[in-house]
Amino acid sequence: MIEIHVFGIRDEAPAGMGMCSCGGACGSSSEKTMGEMYEELEGFLINSDLGAEVQVRFLDVLDDDLSGHDTAHTMFKNGFALPLVAIKGVVRFYGGISQTMVYDEVKKLMV
Repeated sequence: MIEIHVFGIRDEAPAGMGMCSCGGACGSSSEKTMGEMYEELEGFLINSDLGAEVQVRFLDVLDDDLSGHDTAHTMFKNGFALPLVAIKGVVRFYGGISQTMVYDEVKKLMV
């Protein structure tokens, strides 16, 4: 089982273009909230061929306990744009959520 954690603020939109790790491919310029982006990612992954292989969870940096997620907590405190996407405990993306980029990264880790 590959764990994917999304760290963000559920009811807020990402900071905007130019602040993400994927060069804007993540949809960070959209009007969607981080919670909506997470829900779309979760649905995408569960309905893909990875559905039985992944566990996806959203952690609200303002409300949830971030114990055990030191890297994500440090990155957030140091100004990396939310949302942060961690796969197997390693933050791989920030500032937005690209469903295909997360999918591709998980596929690479499964080899």
